Amino acid sequence: MMADAPERSSTSVSGAPPERGVSRLFPYSLMAATCFAVLLSFGLGREGGVAGLLLDTDDFMRMVQVLDWIDGQGWNDTVQRRLNPPAGVVMHWSRLADVPLAAVIALVEPWFGRPGAVHLAALLVPPILGGLFGVLFVWGAASLIEDRRVALPIGMIAALILPLQQMLPGRVDHHGLQLVLTACAVGFLIRSLAPGRQRAAVGLGIAGGVSLAVGLETLPFLGTAAFVLCLAWVLRGGPATTLIRFGAALAATSLALLFLTLPGRTALTAASCDRLSLVHVALAGIVLAAGGAALALGRLRPAAGWRLRLAAVGGVGIVGLAMVAAAFPQCAGSPYAELPGEIRFWLVRVKEAQSLPDVFEREPGRAVSMIILPLAALVAVGWHWARTSERTDPRWPALALLVLSGVALTAWQVRGAPYAGLVAGMALVPLTAAADARAERSERMLRRIGLRLCIPVLCLLAVVLPLQVQGNSAGEADPTDTECNVPSVVEALTDPAGLGGVARILAAPIDSGPSILFLTRHSVLAAPYHRNIGGLSDNRRIFAGTEEQALATVKARGVGAILFCRKYTFVSAYGDRPAFLNDRLASGDPPWWLVPVVRKDGMGLYEVHPAVAAR
Repeated sequence: MMADAPERSSTSVSGAPPERGVSRLFPYSLMAATCFAVLLSFGLGREGGVAGLLLDTDDFMRMVQVLDWIDGQGWNDTVQRRLNPPAGVVMHWSRLADVPLAAVIALVEPWFGRPGAVHLAALLVPPILGGLFGVLFVWGAASLIEDRRVALPIGMIAALILPLQQMLPGRVDHHGLQLVLTACAVGFLIRSLAPGRQRAAVGLGIAGGVSLAVGLETLPFLGTAAFVLCLAWVLRGGPATTLIRFGAALAATSLALLFLTLPGRTALTAASCDRLSLVHVALAGIVLAAGGAALALGRLRPAAGWRLRLAAVGGVGIVGLAMVAAAFPQCAGSPYAELPGEIRFWLVRVKEAQSLPDVFEREPGRAVSMIILPLAALVAVGWHWARTSERTDPRWPALALLVLSGVALTAWQVRGAPYAGLVAGMALVPLTAAADARAERSERMLRRIGLRLCIPVLCLLAVVLPLQVQGNSAGEADPTDTECNVPSVVEALTDPAGLGGVARILAAPIDSGPSILFLTRHSVLAAPYHRNIGGLSDNRRIFAGTEEQALATVKARGVGAILFCRKYTFVSAYGDRPAFLNDRLASGDPPWWLVPVVRKDGMGLYEVHPAVAAR
């Protein structure tokens, strides 16, 4: 049987009482201010207004959703009606990530107007989340070392480039908030594994439930956390309080947020695989049931061995997972499993949905940058665990399992890289503390400085250098890329005497859809979201079908204008032939039913001929 873990790690220095009062808050205040200031500096002076600040298609679409809510769309109504009109698309995004942006916009709009308020929200909210992320990272890592050395994790923040990229000004999508919640949950998990800290499991469950409501990226992490707590109880025995509290808090939070974010009857009947639904509440219920089984076994057989404890929680887990899989078979595989094959052409081009081997084949430097820190963290945790006298401390295997889950998630889809970077950075903090302890014993100042800086600096170089090598080998950018975007034709799209006089439906490159929705009052057929099946299919028929298919779809969908971009033709056509409209517009020879409005190198905006639009 594994004994209870002592409260101090091998890197602790005994004898010094923990600091209290204002001085103890100083490292956290410093971390928040530093992260905020550094991140904010990347957005100051950026040209192009808010359109030049937003970094990704999801950032544009997030702002569209926020503004729709401010303008009167219901909290539970996430239908984007200007996407794939007239039916619209029910977005799988949560309103929770809209709250900080909407709060800033509503607060400052009376003074700065709508454009200025949106710009300010996009500029400030991500760095504010970055400051909170830094505080929670330091707080979580501080539980791995002694309180008086709490400033040590601050140095590791410099190596967390991948997570912090999600909090740059303009990165308004949900990933920043998701990482803040994950950092909070990791801190609570580490604390809950210490003797006498079972209440931390409640915080873990609440943070985990909120993160599930924001997005499902942290579902693998929560599964790992549940496994860690079950394993700790199996090996150590004792009360199952930690597991019970985690399961109850996770189930209660996710169920409450399910009713909060969805209409009442929908919350009870929907079984969505791509957002919080009954499926995920049922998974949380399995954790609670496992805790109940552990509690019952502890009362019936207090002296039960680890094999019987493993059978109790393992049996409940296996049966529970089997029941959930039988009740919701559509969610047993990929959330894209129901996506028709004819429109999967765009999915293979979505960077964050690609696997690590695919990225390594095209961009080896980027792939190495994503995975090198987690791999180094695994080695560091193993080294520290082998050297420490506290072999029974469950925090070290917990850290290893968290990093492994991050590696596995990144290998499947590289969207997991920021989360893997977060747990890897935290797992490297004990090694930083060990280097600092050795520095204290050195009499040479330069050696002390070198030892204290070596781990953060090496981690930073390990992440940055592969990106630099990749950047230097990437060659020159396509000179048409700077013009092939919506802002370059937004004047024509908003001109009251032209296309801006009447709201129209546009057929455009898939990635241009969100920025058209944000910058104009027009609608679009397609945007890069898997629930937009009808719009994606029809958009493909227009650009990559025969002339008869293109013209018939334009008429049927009431398309009033077409935006063409040569560099996106491979996304629209995906190698199919014939691709009538792509070929004609790329050669500068539009069909008779398209009237040129703006023509640039590699790009064109065309109005559908009134004779066609009127039919």
